[in-house]
Amino acid sequence: MQGAVRSVCPLSIWMLLLLVTPAHAEEPAKHEPNNPHAGHSEAPPPEEHSEHTRTPDRVSVEHGAEEAKPMEMGAMQGGRAPADARDPHAYSEGFEYTGMPGLEKSDQLKFGYLLADEFEGVSGNEGDGYAWSVQGNYGDDHNKLWLRTQGLKVPGELDPTTSGEVLWWRPLTAFYGTQFGIRQDFGAGAHTYLAAGIEGLAAYWFEMEATAYVGEDGRLSARLKASYDILFTNRLILTPNLEANLYSEAEEERALGSGLGNIEGGLRLRYEFSRKVAPYVGYVWERSFGDTADRRRAEGDPVNEHRVVAGIRMWW
Repeated sequence: MQGAVRSVCPLSIWMLLLLVTPAHAEEPAKHEPNNPHAGHSEAPPPEEHSEHTRTPDRVSVEHGAEEAKPMEMGAMQGGRAPADARDPHAYSEGFEYTGMPGLEKSDQLKFGYLLADEFEGVSGNEGDGYAWSVQGNYGDDHNKLWLRTQGLKVPGELDPTTSGEVLWWRPLTAFYGTQFGIRQDFGAGAHTYLAAGIEGLAAYWFEMEATAYVGEDGRLSARLKASYDILFTNRLILTPNLEANLYSEAEEERALGSGLGNIEGGLRLRYEFSRKVAPYVGYVWERSFGDTADRRRAEGDPVNEHRVVAGIRMWW
C-alpha cells in the first residue's frame, strides 16, 4: 500500500504542473511582436491617450491649453519672490542701498573714522622732539568731511610742513576720491591756502595722496605722499613711506626756497596687538634740495636729517 502511494503522488504532481504551465506560457505571447494574435489586443497604442489622460509634459488641447514644453535648466530662476520670502532689509534697520547708477538717492549710512597714523617721539641730529600725522573723516559714500594734520617739533623749530586741513571729499572712481578745502600752516610766516587734490589706493595696494595749494597771495605749492604695508605676518607690518613738498616762490620767514623743497622717507615697523592699537619703531631720513638747501646751509642747519622714532598707531 505504501509503495502505491509513493508511485501515485509523484505522478499526480507532474500532471498538475502540465495543466498549469500552458496557461502561464500563453500570457507573454500577447506582447510578442511576432504573435499573430497580438493585433487583437484591446489596449490602445502607446501614443494614443484618452480625453482624461495627463502626462507631465502634455496637456489636453481640448481644454484650450497649449502643449507644455519640457522644463529647461534655469527655468526656476528669476521672477517674483514668494509672499512668505524673507525681507531683504530685515537686518539693515530700515536703511536701503540706493547708490546704484540710475537711482536718485545716495546711501543713507554715515560712518566716522579717526586714524593717528603717526604719533611719535623723535631723536636725531636736530635734537629730540615729537611728530604726528593724524586724519579723520565722517560721512557717507558720496560726501565726507575730511580733517588732517601733520607736523614736527624739535627744540627751537617747528617744521615748515606743519599744517592742518579741512576738506570735502567726493568719490572719483572705485579706489580714488577728490578733496577740496582749506589748508592752514602753523609757525612763523604761516599762510592760508585753498587745497585741491586726489587720494586713494593705487595698483598693488599703494596708498597715494597728491594735493595742490594756492596761497592767499597767489603762491603755489604741492605735496605728494605714498606708503605701502609689507606684511611679515598678520600682525608684524613694515610700512615704508615717502613725502615730497614743492613751492613756486621762496618764503624767507619759513626758510623755504622755490622748487623742490624736501623729500622725506621713512620705515616704521609696527606690531598690532589689536587691529586698533599698534606700537612701532622706525627710522626717518629727510633731504633738502635747491634753494631750500642753500638757505639751510646759510643758517647753519643740516641739509640731511636723520631721526630714530618710536610711537603708537591707533584708530577709532
